[in-house]
Amino acid sequence: MSGAVGKRYARALFEIASERGVIDQVEADLGAVVQAIEQNADLSKILLHPHIAADAKTKLVDDLFKNHISAEVYNFLAVLIEKGRETEIALIQQAFVKLANEARGIADAVVTSALPLSEEEQTELAEKFSQRINKKLRLTNVVDPSILGGIVVRIGDRLYDGSIKTKLENFAHQQ
Repeated sequence: MSGAVGKRYARALFEIASERGVIDQVEADLGAVVQAIEQNADLSKILLHPHIAADAKTKLVDDLFKNHISAEVYNFLAVLIEKGRETEIALIQQAFVKLANEARGIADAVVTSALPLSEEEQTELAEKFSQRINKKLRLTNVVDPSILGGIVVRIGDRLYDGSIKTKLENFAHQQ
């Protein structure tokens, strides 16, 4: 499936969630479903296998998720299975999160640091970068000792690299 088709599915779900005032719930439920699929190899094999009948997949989704997710996400999964688009659930979820964040004026940022950042440091970073991009930031801190020090901030397709590793590499290339 092309990215355009996935975005159309995400937009359709977003419009329903928006009309019903359940954007946060749908986002959380969709994320939980994607996480369950990614973390359970058996579920992934069955749900994403092209030769397993749609009714068997629907029964599986019914057994696993019906009483644990919103009706909007449950019905959406049924439509995806019926249309043979269940393999794109992760891409649709990512597109949904982007739409939800846009509507809220929020951007997700991944901050990579050599050591875990304190709550105070994360708050300060969020404030500084929020001013730069005119959106509220939701930070996720990833620890990667290989950057040696400093931070790398990714917001959407923008990358702000202030790591010591990159500075050393740039210095080495100048010599």
